[in-house]
Amino acid sequence: MHIAIGYHWFPTTTGNYLEHALRAENHTVTYVGLPCSHRPGYDSTVPLADLLNALPQHPDLYLWIDSSGRYFPPTIEDLPIPTACYLVDVHLGAWRRQAARFFDAVFIAQRDYLDAFRHTVGHQQVFWLPLAAALDVHRRMELPKIYEVGFVGNIMRDHHRTARVRRLRMLAAKYRTNDFFRSYTSDELSHVYSQSRIVFNNSVAGDVNMRIFEGTACGALMLTDAVRNGLDELFDIGREMAIFGDDEDLFAQIEYYLVHEEERAHIASAGYARTCAEHTYIHRVRALLDAVTRPTFGHAAPMRQATIEQRNAARRAIYTHLQMLDALLDLTRSARYNPLQRGWAALPCLLRRLIF
Repeated sequence: MHIAIGYHWFPTTTGNYLEHALRAENHTVTYVGLPCSHRPGYDSTVPLADLLNALPQHPDLYLWIDSSGRYFPPTIEDLPIPTACYLVDVHLGAWRRQAARFFDAVFIAQRDYLDAFRHTVGHQQVFWLPLAAALDVHRRMELPKIYEVGFVGNIMRDHHRTARVRRLRMLAAKYRTNDFFRSYTSDELSHVYSQSRIVFNNSVAGDVNMRIFEGTACGALMLTDAVRNGLDELFDIGREMAIFGDDEDLFAQIEYYLVHEEERAHIASAGYARTCAEHTYIHRVRALLDAVTRPTFGHAAPMRQATIEQRNAARRAIYTHLQMLDALLDLTRSARYNPLQRGWAALPCLLRRLIF
């Protein structure tokens, strides 16, 4: 297939991993997201249909991938080809439900939100597609286990409302760890996890995040909080990874697995095998393309039939959350807002930029 793919590019984003997996499966992939310092792209004001029509080969599918950054595909609802989106952080913010209504197929990373999204978009072409490991990046290395507990990840503002930062400080004070509070490249992440007996995970809101797959792919014992969203369908808990409850249980689990080295290594090996066999981005792109090539699949995006007012209202919510101030102002001008109305519509977006 020829897939046109749009997202905000950076090396460690889900979009980049999916793009590489599609290419590894011998699909043609054309990046139509925003330009950045490392790769060319397209201005978001260019109508998407015009952009795709100008390509040497017309795409079979447009895929938008949720990631941080100020990008949402313009005029996506007007494309004659099937469209799909992959929404990752559906546990954070309701704006993604508005975004889902612009696409014929909706893939979400967290299983427990399937019913809510199917209700929002009004059709059944909504699928669970968990995150995964990119084995060319997240790989097990034969390195000495110099860390008792390892962690690489986000400790920014959102995570100060969870137990993550507090628990990381407690772990750092008690065990041999890597530096939790610095950033790491993908290659450094694999080194840290391969050198860790245990990889610690604390979700934001019960989500099955990428660290679960990264840690197991690097051959460490994954110890995570007791999350929902289908974790027990992805892994055999207790045999392929471990979970903890409160702080007391967290330390009890760590102490147990540091003492019982053979059991820890056996569970880590089983988790590694499960991830390699079932939870890579190759597996995910196969599942995605299988869904959109079924005979029963068709154009189902509600925004294809919506009024201009309905489309504009949804885009205002999306642009505001993504802090796409220029796109929001262009939208209000095309809708013939007067200057006062434009200013009022742009105010929430401007405040988000100032605060976040």
